[in-house]
Amino acid sequence: MTTVMMDKVVLITGANSGIGFCAARDLAGKGARVVLACRRPEAADDAMAAIRVIHPHAQLDSVQLDVSSLESVRTAAAEILERFPTLDVLVNNAGVAKVRREESVDGFEMTLATNHLGPFLLTNLLLQAVKSPGGRIINVASVAHTMGKIHFDDLNLTKGYRVMRAYSQSKLANMLFTRALAKRLDGAGVTVNALHPGAVNTNIWPGNRWYEKVVSSVIRLFTISADEGSRTTTWLASAPELEGETGGYYQDCKPQKTKSSARDDNAAEQLWAVSEKMVGLSAA
Repeated sequence: MTTVMMDKVVLITGANSGIGFCAARDLAGKGARVVLACRRPEAADDAMAAIRVIHPHAQLDSVQLDVSSLESVRTAAAEILERFPTLDVLVNNAGVAKVRREESVDGFEMTLATNHLGPFLLTNLLLQAVKSPGGRIINVASVAHTMGKIHFDDLNLTKGYRVMRAYSQSKLANMLFTRALAKRLDGAGVTVNALHPGAVNTNIWPGNRWYEKVVSSVIRLFTISADEGSRTTTWLASAPELEGETGGYYQDCKPQKTKSSARDDNAAEQLWAVSEKMVGLSAA
């Protein structure tokens, strides 16, 4: 175990498997106190046990969180603020890709709810706890954002739903959220960055129905391991040379250029305003 992250508190959503688990394991190995925010408490317990096999002295905690549910996000945020009044790093990692259109408990399209609206609300509720100076917010986006469009006339994709249409919209939303939040936090000592982990073999790809299993098995032929995919997340959370770097987009631990759609400030502000209303922040 190294000490580069000693005394730092890191919260990772969806940390029980895939990229989130690998990042939690590696950051715990660097000395961080890692909080695993997971939908199922038993999955968090299993993940913590697996990490302690590798790092017996790892500092680990868990919080129950279903990012697709606004009530769960608010409940978890209140618990986090009480238990961990200072966060050094917040990693918005949890995500889904739904082959068929589903709705969250709040009536939102599930991919949008999980990949954008939940993280948007959670981040805003936890901003007061993110350490300044030096705090870091990391959004796990995707190169899929380059194919995305924000359908402001039908954000919930009630017409013409397709899995990549929904997923790419949510990932473009991650990019625009990163840009808008970085602007809002300019000069506050807190950085916000996004990343593409690579095409990673994780359980984000659905497998409940036979045709979903077929699609997912084909996708996995072209994927990399979660270990490889988590490296950029871990680097963004811990690398000293990134202090003060904000509003960026990274892959393979290197800055990447973004499409103009991800740099559209008008779209970013419009999405922020709409998201505030959808999650109930604008009335707060």
